[in-house]
Amino acid sequence: ENKMIGKIVGEKYQITEKLGTGGSSEVYKAYHIYLKTPWALKVVSSLKSLAENELTVLKSLNHHAFPRLVDVITDDSYNILVFDYYEGPTLQSLLQANGSIEVERVYKWALQILDALSYLHSHNPEPIIYRDLKPSNLIISKNDNIKLIDFGTARHFKHENTDDTVYLGTPGYAAPEQYGFGQTDVRTDIYNFGMTIIHLITGVHPLKYNDNQIELLLSDTDINKEFRSIILKCIAKDPDKRFSNVDEIKSKILSHSNQVVTSEKKKICRNAIEISCSGVQKGVGVTHFCMLFGMWLKNKGFRTAVIEYVENSDTKELCSLLNKELQLKKKGFYQIRGLNIYPAQGIEQIDRFNRSQYDYILIDYGVHDEYISALMPRSDVRLIMAPGADWKLNYIDIFTKKYAAIFKHPNTYLSFPMQDNKSIQIIKKYFKTLSILTIPYTVNPWKTDSLANKEIELIYEKLFQVKFSTNRRR
Repeated sequence: ENKMIGKIVGEKYQITEKLGTGGSSEVYKAYHIYLKTPWALKVVSSLKSLAENELTVLKSLNHHAFPRLVDVITDDSYNILVFDYYEGPTLQSLLQANGSIEVERVYKWALQILDALSYLHSHNPEPIIYRDLKPSNLIISKNDNIKLIDFGTARHFKHENTDDTVYLGTPGYAAPEQYGFGQTDVRTDIYNFGMTIIHLITGVHPLKYNDNQIELLLSDTDINKEFRSIILKCIAKDPDKRFSNVDEIKSKILSHSNQVVTSEKKKICRNAIEISCSGVQKGVGVTHFCMLFGMWLKNKGFRTAVIEYVENSDTKELCSLLNKELQLKKKGFYQIRGLNIYPAQGIEQIDRFNRSQYDYILIDYGVHDEYISALMPRSDVRLIMAPGADWKLNYIDIFTKKYAAIFKHPNTYLSFPMQDNKSIQIIKKYFKTLSILTIPYTVNPWKTDSLANKEIELIYEKLFQVKFSTNRRR
């Protein structure tokens, strides 16, 4: 019998069961003896080498797909890392139970995995390479949300290294460069991603087929040719022939998102596209824009939600003004002309939000600060609203320098509501290195005229690099 079971460590965690073994570590489930909350405990032989690397990586993470490192316990006989515990099966256990997973479900997970990898790869000051993506490291929590666990092989990417000092990864999923043919970088995770998706869709472990059999295996599934060609490009042996980053894959997948993944009769299943909005100061129109754009999307037939993060909530005030408190209490949201509005949610509720129910989610983060800067990169599109008055430009310039990191993310816009053409030219000249978005003036965001609607359509086309007519829902 395992001597750790029943043991109380750190004077507060009682170990109840062993969850698994990996490399030089063992993972257990434990309960906080006073709070009765479950935690995952990773027992490592030493906090040096790999475990130390894992510590460095985990301390810097803040994303809903990854477990938080909440405690480290050390004594003479053990070193323990304490993480969030996720209830739910691994994808490996789902494969063992079902043989393979239906394409629509895999498609939805693929987008979530790409979001998580995008967060790691855009980490500052250096990208984090996960290096061991595989079904057993992916957990499905409530609402079919993906969680990535086990950072034993993750590392920071060093530009000056030509190859890695330690070659790690799991046979079958590991890219050629993980066996010593060069340095691992973001494209290594892209290869691991491709092999994982193939295993989920076909139900066949990558070690059980050779390169020539992959296309044949995929042709026996419900995967369509667009998705298949994306996955095949991910697993090119030569890293230069793969996609160069995960955002490229995601936008390629989303450009086919209105083409049904399997057959015409089956409804596409994917995560909502997330647009986060904040303001350089109070009163610049963040909530107004969320309502305006949310209403436009809803009127175009998209399932849309506006989620407000801040506690002293404008949308709560609006809720009571419109006598919608009963609806809010009953459903957790209220509606204005069919647009679903979730007031004062807080970050935990935003993390747990069921994104599969919607096509688009607008998150109103209120006034921008360091914490919001850390949260926004997880969204697909980021808008930071600013006042356009000439005498405010110097203040906005200081703001953009302070938060320069957020503006380096693709699809991030410094946005100016209600400006005339002359002001816009001045603003664009002043902030020539940034992506600028201008937002039309509308008194009532729930009732717009055809001119305003046309301007919003142009915003949509700019944000998603598509012509709206080609992106219409069926």
